[in-house]
Amino acid sequence: MPLKPIYEKSPLVALTSLPLRPGMARAQLPMMERLYALASREAEVPALWEGLFRLACILKTAPKEESVYSLVMAAVDHQAEDGGLPRELPEALAVMRAAWAVYEHEAQRNLLEKLALWCGWLHEHWTDAMACAALRTRSADLMELLENLYRVTGKKAIAALCDRLRQQAMDWSGILHTFAVQRPMSRITPWKDMEAGLEAEGGDEAGFYTRQYLACHGEALADGARASMASGRFSGNGRELSAAKAGWEKISRYHGAVCGGVTADVTLGGASPSVGVDAASLGAWAEAFAVCGTEEEAWAFEAAETLWYNALPAALDADALVPFQRVNSLAAQCGVKDCYHACEDREQLLHALSRLLRGCAALFSSAVTLKPQGININLCLPGRFMLPLRDGSCAMTVAGDNGQYTLTFAMKKPVRAAVSVRVPTWAADACLTVNNEGGHAGRPGAYVTIDRTWQDGDVLRLSFTQELRVTEGHHQSALIRLGAQVMAYAPKDGCWAMALCGEPRLQDGKVLAPLRHVPEWRKKGNVPMDLPVLPEAEGEIVQAELVPYAQTLCRIALFPRGREA
Repeated sequence: MPLKPIYEKSPLVALTSLPLRPGMARAQLPMMERLYALASREAEVPALWEGLFRLACILKTAPKEESVYSLVMAAVDHQAEDGGLPRELPEALAVMRAAWAVYEHEAQRNLLEKLALWCGWLHEHWTDAMACAALRTRSADLMELLENLYRVTGKKAIAALCDRLRQQAMDWSGILHTFAVQRPMSRITPWKDMEAGLEAEGGDEAGFYTRQYLACHGEALADGARASMASGRFSGNGRELSAAKAGWEKISRYHGAVCGGVTADVTLGGASPSVGVDAASLGAWAEAFAVCGTEEEAWAFEAAETLWYNALPAALDADALVPFQRVNSLAAQCGVKDCYHACEDREQLLHALSRLLRGCAALFSSAVTLKPQGININLCLPGRFMLPLRDGSCAMTVAGDNGQYTLTFAMKKPVRAAVSVRVPTWAADACLTVNNEGGHAGRPGAYVTIDRTWQDGDVLRLSFTQELRVTEGHHQSALIRLGAQVMAYAPKDGCWAMALCGEPRLQDGKVLAPLRHVPEWRKKGNVPMDLPVLPEAEGEIVQAELVPYAQTLCRIALFPRGREA
């Protein structure tokens, strides 16, 4: 049965662009290789299977030879005659999503039949399914699976399940549009009261404490953004389609960390750099950005850029996972005071791995998306992309970094296609050329489109200047960025309490910042306390070389602005 979108049998909104299927995007990126190696040690865990297989399709030449493929197929083979799986519903859903990832890769008819059979079982046991609080409150995973199956099969019964889920699941679009949890002076609700309230309500999303917890939980909000987007695609409802953007504008403003994550306080206690972000939330938002991003919704790719170059690589330290990171930190292990998950370390680790696998795979697969007229290049990530276009297929290899990229096309016969390239918002003097001829100026934050007949060996070059810029952060602090990268100071000789006294500059490819000691800035353990506002600085100015945020676990990435002593 063909992997082919079918839109006309339901009010399902036609997508303007589609991400590449597993196997169509290939790369050898160190961050993803470290993540895959780390997760492969725990390959028996079903929650990891979807992300592991999708990442295997990016990293490996023969993903079917990886152990995760055999595990998925064996689990699906245990399906009962009525379509059910001998697992709890959340785990069964994880198995089915992994099976869908395998089907996307190779379009096995028997897999599609098993997925459809499971949907039949779900229909028969719908009341029991809706009794699962996790399914009602985080409906994105199921809604996306049902939508994908409907596009391929066109079965009205699956569309009916989509409609029932949309009607009965939690209304995330309402929460995201009216999001009002701003930066409090203290926690909205003491955690002991919150914990007691959650237990008493037993997962009822209409309950006061449960609803407040979900609306103040970065990972849940990311899943809510995906749920609203999936529901909006099915219904065509504009409010649902716009909920992710409306919510992110407020969430990032009041609770966003400079590395691209969201404050990890269980009640979104604010954007102070002394409060960190957790890895599971990073993966969840990476997946949400990949799902929400389109040429018309480029905000998602802009947000994804900061995440990809800062928080995500910082979550993977050599061959270990950092489940919780802080913007300003004096040690690799900086405590878990504000971490979301009050569970055992192993459980927390596996959950974070699952979200990171899915997030990284989704984000890379959305770096290049297909549209009816051609392709969109949303993120210039090095790799090779196989592109089935309307007039024929081609392969595109992306190489380069730091504002100098080459996109080389390979094909058997000429192909007419519109290639649209997104210019980052922070880029200056952007220019696109084809085979070193002509020139197309690019406006920051917009797509530049070149519509032509492409020949084998054609090279599209994108060049721009990475601007060094300083923006204001929490408590009138200073954030220094070079392109998409946040620049940080790696403390030396225990001298960490430094303020920015002047403007940084680029010199011989290095970022130098004039820093001065701030005696009033204190720490608690290995965590610098909240930033002092315009503190008095003393001593000589040090021209310190800054490094990218992800290159050091001991860092000061958000500086107070200093005054003369």
